[in-house]
Amino acid sequence: MNPMLEEHIHLDSFPPLDSRVGYGQLGMRGALGYENKSVQVQGSAYPHALSMHAPARALFKIESRFRTFESFVALNDDVAPGISSADFTVRADGRLVVAALGVIAGEAPRPVSADVESAHILELAVSTGQQNFCHSVWLDPRLFPVGRDTAAPSRTDCLERADILLPARMPRAERCIATVASPGFESFLDDMLGSLAANGDCPDALVLVFVAGDSSSIAPVTAKYRAQLIQINPRVPVGTSVKSVLYSVARIVDADQFLCLDADTLVLGDLRPVFATLDACPDNAVLVCREQNTYPFQDLGEAFRSLYRGIPEEAGTLMDKSILSYPFVVNDGLFAGSRAAMLALDSSLRSMTELRNWMDSLSDFSLRNQFLFNAALARTGCGVELSSVYNLQVNRREVQIYQTGGRPRAEWNGKQVRVLHFNGDGRHKYCEWRGRYARVPDPLEGPSHPDLYASFLSVLRAWIGIHGLKAMAWSFYGIHGGQTARVADTAMPLLALLHYLIRSNGCVRVLETGTARGVSGACLASAVAHRPGAKVVSLDPCSSPERNELWGALPDPMRSCLEARAIGSLEGMAAALDHGESYEAALLDSIHTAEHVWAEFDLARHLVCQGGLILVHDARCAEGSVEGALERIQSSGYGVVRLWTAEAGEPQDSRLGLAVIENRLLGGDHARA
Repeated sequence: MNPMLEEHIHLDSFPPLDSRVGYGQLGMRGALGYENKSVQVQGSAYPHALSMHAPARALFKIESRFRTFESFVALNDDVAPGISSADFTVRADGRLVVAALGVIAGEAPRPVSADVESAHILELAVSTGQQNFCHSVWLDPRLFPVGRDTAAPSRTDCLERADILLPARMPRAERCIATVASPGFESFLDDMLGSLAANGDCPDALVLVFVAGDSSSIAPVTAKYRAQLIQINPRVPVGTSVKSVLYSVARIVDADQFLCLDADTLVLGDLRPVFATLDACPDNAVLVCREQNTYPFQDLGEAFRSLYRGIPEEAGTLMDKSILSYPFVVNDGLFAGSRAAMLALDSSLRSMTELRNWMDSLSDFSLRNQFLFNAALARTGCGVELSSVYNLQVNRREVQIYQTGGRPRAEWNGKQVRVLHFNGDGRHKYCEWRGRYARVPDPLEGPSHPDLYASFLSVLRAWIGIHGLKAMAWSFYGIHGGQTARVADTAMPLLALLHYLIRSNGCVRVLETGTARGVSGACLASAVAHRPGAKVVSLDPCSSPERNELWGALPDPMRSCLEARAIGSLEGMAAALDHGESYEAALLDSIHTAEHVWAEFDLARHLVCQGGLILVHDARCAEGSVEGALERIQSSGYGVVRLWTAEAGEPQDSRLGLAVIENRLLGGDHARA
């Protein structure tokens, strides 16, 4: 870690807001926190150190005054080598910005750094599965103030291959798919992005392209797919090693999960299983495929000599024997990890100073960055093997490619290939299959908004599992009398219609009368939550514990756009009119009498924009008289479409029905209103 020239402030000069440690007390200014001992690592004392025996956590108020946090992390010398290990993390206002995982006693101090600009609260934490003797310490933790320069902010990747120019604004994403390209790779990139959009089944992922050097020929390709372009300025001749920017992607993008792949790949199948596997793995897991050379490598030591042109005599001086004997030799054409895993990968690679020097010792060979990637995985044992079909390297493999179902397929050893990697000599193979996506001028652009209906259904099913179908009474799936509900299709097509009717009509603000247990309101929220300014206002004088539980379980964007008003529908709608509120749709589902529904509609037609939707539930309910209101609405000049009235087929509701009204007089005769 290069020391910064500007003035800095040691973190141990701040009094902690709160701290908890597993043994002793929080050690400040070089104190170990127990037995009057001092922090010492590899024989060196550190007058500025924080000692936090894991499990531990400390909060510091930094009041948005600083740009960068830097430190080293280690276990104190009074812990025997290898006897314990710890995971170090830093959060800035709750956002994970540092993860140094699997730091082992006896290991050299590992550098960590992070952008903390605009953060108010800094949280340092250490966890461990071996609490005894886990004397974890932060060495020289420093904060660097926000600089006065106005130059475009940049960061250097973990192997110092390039400077990454940060965009003014980077969107937050749950999933990020990243690659790197340079001039000359336009066609490869076009094929990769096109195949990803067509076959990857990850439409909501943020697609990120790092561009090395002149981006003028690549920018049109990224724009074609609405991918995010990030400029990088190489510090070395552009080659394979520049892809090390992908190892540092979590330092650039705020996402929960990352999938990185080479630009010379074709995505031929669903990539969602990779992200699902991350959910089932430990936080430090990096999913990656085995290197597919002519013959399998026995261990990383053999790969060091034969693949990465290492000299056997220098191996012992560069790394531990445990790294050389690691049997899982991987190819980094595709790898995936959680935010914590990717931050830990970056941190581990930054600490490999000697190996980084070795990487540059052959100027005409740029593949050695991949050995460092292997060494980082071997160091912590965090590599988790994916099936080779997720990175089938045609450099050394033959595949059967054919067309079926309107799309190209590849088969290897009887398995369908998900990602075909045209690496090395493979770039000259199967040329007839190249350009199939690049030649399409108008692909389906991405990323799109997340499938919030699926999120809503997941929450709803879990909620029904606790409360039973009776909790769905008075919803779209209720039965006459409101005692229970009946669901014939667990895909919930009645609620799907509500969701997509509202979503496809472009609605942002929706009004609902009659909240009950909140099922319809939650569904409406799933239809609008992805839009700026989204709001679902639900009017009901009564509050239901089940409703609060259901809404509380929804994802943040959906939950935050729901507003429950404890007021009757007519009073609430009149108040909304008085306050000048407007909506694009309304769902009337409170008291099912002709008089009440007409009164609600009379208010709704002034609250809902021209041409907006007014929906009336329980249009056919035997216990109500809604039909009388619908006939009156029709006679007033509005078109009414009654749904779910078919006398044949398989009914999905209990003959409750739904009426759809366009808030516009037929023929445009406003005088009849």
